[in-house]
Amino acid sequence: MAQRHVRSDEIALAARLLTRVLRGDNLEVVIHRHGGQAATPRITAWLYGSCRHFFSLSEQLTRLCHIPLAKLDYDVLAVLLLGAYQLIHSDAKRHAIVSESVAATTILRKSAAGLVNAVLRKIDTAYEPETTVGQLELPDWFIAEFRATYGESLLQQLAASMMTRAPLSLRVNQTKIDPMSFQGALWEQGIAFVELYRPSTIRLCKPRPIASIPGYAEGWFAVQDANAQLAVHALQVEPGMHVLDACAAPGNKTLQLLERAANLTALDADASRGAWLKTESQRLGMQISIETADATTRSWWDGEPFDRILIDAPCSATGTIARHPDVKMHRAQDQLPLLANLQERLLNNLWELLSENGLLVYCTCSLLRQENEYVISEFIAQHRDVQVEAISEGAPGNPLSQKMAHGVQLFPDPNWGDGFYVSKLRKLAA
Repeated sequence: MAQRHVRSDEIALAARLLTRVLRGDNLEVVIHRHGGQAATPRITAWLYGSCRHFFSLSEQLTRLCHIPLAKLDYDVLAVLLLGAYQLIHSDAKRHAIVSESVAATTILRKSAAGLVNAVLRKIDTAYEPETTVGQLELPDWFIAEFRATYGESLLQQLAASMMTRAPLSLRVNQTKIDPMSFQGALWEQGIAFVELYRPSTIRLCKPRPIASIPGYAEGWFAVQDANAQLAVHALQVEPGMHVLDACAAPGNKTLQLLERAANLTALDADASRGAWLKTESQRLGMQISIETADATTRSWWDGEPFDRILIDAPCSATGTIARHPDVKMHRAQDQLPLLANLQERLLNNLWELLSENGLLVYCTCSLLRQENEYVISEFIAQHRDVQVEAISEGAPGNPLSQKMAHGVQLFPDPNWGDGFYVSKLRKLAA
């Protein structure tokens, strides 16, 4: 990433934003809510890069800094991470990065100019991480879990995929335009693409601003990860069916469902997460709103059984690290039992709302068996009226997927997108 004229005020702003991430805030939210227009593409790239390379940067900084990183002021640590990232992964002048990083500490009103200067001057741009955590850029507990489940070869492949930029995939809004006409519009503008789910989903060969793509204002397409679309395909929704999207926000799968089912109920427990859906549904020419309700309860239910239920369950989001690198900084192994408990409560409650012969699709954007196969296995053990069905709706050509005992695990792939687990369950007659 070429960079020129590194400025201390840019580094100071980036440090303030990165500090929020180090404290546990979501990177994407921080950039949009607290960075705004001041968060230029260069600052955004610094932030994503510092998070993506967090473990290798931290390893070298630990060796160079006489103060443990955990005891550093967050702003100072942020300046060090940003400076180290730029020194190693950009072609900006070394002296400029160091001097402007030192000046940034003054803007931030931190008495750490000497420390920052001394540490950044010693950064080895050819440093090779010595720990597995630094080499794979993943936390140790995740490495151990994934190695035990899938083996060393797939672990290495996964780690490499997570360090690549997530692809930009578009799903054609077939209520507005047919797929071939949309593809023709792209060809006319010289926009190269590859078909994924033929012909309704494509991946742009080169990412570009969404608003610059033909048909954006007209609602011809939705931006949606290709792997994320499998869950709705597996649900086999037909016209007239009564459908529940139980954990709907932010709403990509809700919009995908809405193209297939008019009788759709969409729920989410967090009222603040549905704002994007309102704007996006208007652009796509659809009418939908998310009802604020807890899907582990039935206070919202009118008593009419559902023909199809989608549970896009809250999870660790470990399958989205390529797109959201801060996830690997924030997740901890002790969070998994709490998430699994919520996932099990969702399944047990909503299963009773499904009609006989109906389908329920459970999915997560997790790669961890504690949230996927273990949850479904426990659910099956407690219910005699459940039948696991094979998932044949997946698009051909995705090399990073694996059939599991109760579903399919899709792994992060630079051509297809994020990692997802999908299980399709049919309710048998009592």
